[in-house]
Amino acid sequence: MQATVVRDASVRVIVGLEAAGRSRATIKRHQAEFNAFAVFLEARGGSVPTEVDCLDFIAERSGARLAGLREPTSCGRAQLARRPLLLLMEALAGGVPLVGQVTTPPVERCPARFRAVRDEYLGACRRRGNAEATVVSKMQAADQFLAYLEEVGRETIAEAQARDLAGFWARRQRRGYAPKTTGLLRSVLADFLGHLHEVGQIEEDLARRLPPQRYPRRGQSAPHPWTAGEVRRVLEQIDRQAAIGKRDYAMVLLTVRLGVRVGDLRRLELGWFDWRAETLALTQHKTGLPLTLPLPGDVGWAVIDYVRHGRPEAACRQVFVKHRYPFTAFGSSSSVGCRLSYYARRAGIVFGSGHSHGLHSLRGALAVAMLQSDTPPPVVTAVLGHAASTTTAAHYLRLDTEHLRRCALDVEDVLAAVQGARS
Repeated sequence: MQATVVRDASVRVIVGLEAAGRSRATIKRHQAEFNAFAVFLEARGGSVPTEVDCLDFIAERSGARLAGLREPTSCGRAQLARRPLLLLMEALAGGVPLVGQVTTPPVERCPARFRAVRDEYLGACRRRGNAEATVVSKMQAADQFLAYLEEVGRETIAEAQARDLAGFWARRQRRGYAPKTTGLLRSVLADFLGHLHEVGQIEEDLARRLPPQRYPRRGQSAPHPWTAGEVRRVLEQIDRQAAIGKRDYAMVLLTVRLGVRVGDLRRLELGWFDWRAETLALTQHKTGLPLTLPLPGDVGWAVIDYVRHGRPEAACRQVFVKHRYPFTAFGSSSSVGCRLSYYARRAGIVFGSGHSHGLHSLRGALAVAMLQSDTPPPVVTAVLGHAASTTTAAHYLRLDTEHLRRCALDVEDVLAAVQGARS
């Protein structure tokens, strides 16, 4: 009887995983854990499983003894065994398994004495219209600085001094973060400190004490030089039968065929497609300029396939959503861009040192393909949505090595010309 109850509950969990678009590998792994747990319970001969049974099973599978099902742990095997059991226990309790729920409660990193100050600042950010993803980034930066203030013995935010800021910044510099990461932290911290000074929480405007942070665009990592064969191999790795695969396939196609930026990709709405005219019209998030692109048939059908057969029911208007409860839009560009790297690894593509390889790098592949097919540069600029042709020239003309090779001068001709000029 007990085995039947567990199996029925596990079936409901599997249905929930399929509805959430989990991959076949994930579903297979959950099913294996359920089968092993059923055998474990039969050997015990007990009644309906309890949390103690779950903890004993996790210990047997991983060697890690947890005090509770939601206790944080660094043991990867314990995490793999615990997640299916959390869903199973919810199903046994008669509830709906919440696929994608947080396994452990979030850790509050802001000291208790400073939380009111931090929360008031985040409220001001939301009133200013900051996106929730931006608010989260600002919270993380504020938490780091406030934790440092507690570490150096500050009882109130009014006690913060310039030397505290200098000490915090020096510690960050010693950790060797990338210039872009440091620049982002500086920007957010300046906003936080400026707010504290404006509302009278601190007397001195400490934002003015932050060191200047410059990181030139030139010299940073160049995009990976994608070939048509590599792009084809990546697309072949995507499981288009799974809901997540349908989503990822449409996202990659929109980038590689139309050059849609990641920021616009995660904001994309169904109303921006004109299916009769076969166009995609949007206002670019980066430049604020309108852009209308032709919609190739394979791209359009990939979007339709995802919306009809892969996209879960979600309250947001965005086309592409996260496939975990509560099925909201992507919170940041990085959460979208990492999908390409995942499939590239499966395709066996090795990226060179210093080459960026997120979804944005596919814009470079599109630009090179258009230039090598002798597409006029103004057309390339229009398709990529650049505000000026100089942007296209600065970032993408240098990638078109075939045309650059034609511009190479013969060394002997140059030497002959120099010799003639001297004589």
